[in-house]
Amino acid sequence: MTVATQRRRVLCVLPQLNTTAAPVLTNVVDEWIYALAHHCEVSVVDRDFDFKAVCDELQPDFVIFSAVHSGRPLRLNITNIHTYPEIPRALYFNCDPHDPMRPLTLSALTEYGIDTIFCFGLEHLQHMPELSQFACFVIPKFIDPEIFHDYNLEKIVPVNIMSGHLFPSFYPWRAKLTHEIQHFFPTLIYTHPGYRLQDRRPFEVRDARYAQLISQSYFSAADTTRLDYVVRKHLEIPACGTVLLAPDSDRLKEYGFVDMQNCIMGSGKELYQKINEVSKDLDLYSDIRKTGYELVHSRYTRQAWTYIADWYECRRAVRSGEVVRQINWFGKFEIVPMQSPSVVFVNAAVPDSPMSAVLRSARSAILEGGDFKEVAQTLRELSTWISHIAEPWVLLGIISLLEGDAGEAAILLSRRSNLQGTSSPALAQMDPVEIAWLLLLSDIIGDKDLRVFLLEQAKTVPHVSIRRTKWLIETNELTDPSNDDSFDGPLPGDCLSIAWIGNEDFDSWLDLMARLFRANNRHDRALDIEGLLAMRVKSVGRTITEAATV
Repeated sequence: MTVATQRRRVLCVLPQLNTTAAPVLTNVVDEWIYALAHHCEVSVVDRDFDFKAVCDELQPDFVIFSAVHSGRPLRLNITNIHTYPEIPRALYFNCDPHDPMRPLTLSALTEYGIDTIFCFGLEHLQHMPELSQFACFVIPKFIDPEIFHDYNLEKIVPVNIMSGHLFPSFYPWRAKLTHEIQHFFPTLIYTHPGYRLQDRRPFEVRDARYAQLISQSYFSAADTTRLDYVVRKHLEIPACGTVLLAPDSDRLKEYGFVDMQNCIMGSGKELYQKINEVSKDLDLYSDIRKTGYELVHSRYTRQAWTYIADWYECRRAVRSGEVVRQINWFGKFEIVPMQSPSVVFVNAAVPDSPMSAVLRSARSAILEGGDFKEVAQTLRELSTWISHIAEPWVLLGIISLLEGDAGEAAILLSRRSNLQGTSSPALAQMDPVEIAWLLLLSDIIGDKDLRVFLLEQAKTVPHVSIRRTKWLIETNELTDPSNDDSFDGPLPGDCLSIAWIGNEDFDSWLDLMARLFRANNRHDRALDIEGLLAMRVKSVGRTITEAATV
């Protein structure tokens, strides 16, 4: 699919700007607007507005909403949002996959009528399983070639490491490299200039000066973080005519990076040997440098970033009974029958990241029961990678409840929203699964005020975990709710959750509730739940037997 000759009109809706953010952060979070403007007529709104009035004036072909994040932290108040439902609406999920403000973004999906999500990289799909309920497409990061290009300056820095001392627990490969490589090669370690206006530091380099510093280096390093995802620096370095040093990562390989062909991958002694080998062979260095430069400038520039425009051209050609599918990660779009296998991707399997593998394992342990000591230890370690990773806190809170420690559970389950609320009450949006588990906690400890507060919060973020919990704590005599589809899974209009538990099948949830109530000395209620579960299991067995007989 190619971009249409006609330039489509697109309305880009952005949360309000963080006025304390340094320009470098503002530029990063808004760069997709400038890229889209190469291919569409772009109008931007980042203040409260009337959707109908703006659409009447601009007549957009489609609307793209931006995610809430530290650069733009405040959601807009949009009136008449349900007018013009025929205009396609998508979300560009342009925030970190571990951003604690994601519930603010997810709660907007159904409120704004969004039905398509663009993820810049696999990491959002890896870390938020509930995104699979939407049509999600994976598109790459990109660079501005006006800034990131070869400045043809003399190379005077053998190795440079930008931000070498920033968050060593989250960038462990870079931290180890920073400590070791200076003993083998002359190394320039440049301090990160900071993301806040008040963080401005002496000798900071930004924009073109930053790119020129990279261009003056033979090699420059970029980590894929603990979560193993591609950052902009992986593209910026080769775009400046410098050889990229990076961990051996499948996510980099998906971008087309190949060790010793257009970059150098590895760690420890093996990596230093490769750098030494390439440094001694100027022809080999030149080939790697040139091939890396061509990779980025041929695929990952603002001008080449036509994905959103291509998606719209494909979508507008869809007929009844058809949907848009992406051929692969970073691939083109095509139209297929709605019932075709792998509706969104041809290759639909999303590989685990180091974090999602831990969360998936912890979820299984919680649902299956057993000794939580090792699971909890692993989750606590994961939560130290960077201070605001929230997913482990919910799972640790559930483990605390299963161990009968309601006080610790309360701290953990409310930690993310409390953290957000310290900077602004508007940011303290609770995740629906957080609400469900705190609501359950309020029943266990008999806190009526907390219960009233949570029920009020639940009104704006419907979710299956909340419906189940309300039923459990509000029903005196439990009867089988098999005829109520709202307990089986998500319903149209439900909000998504960032949590890794809360969407399990109903019987697994009942078993978990029985164990939880028993651990908190609510034995009568545990018996009620166990009786209902036994009745459901018996009923299913009888149905299977009858079907086999027929």
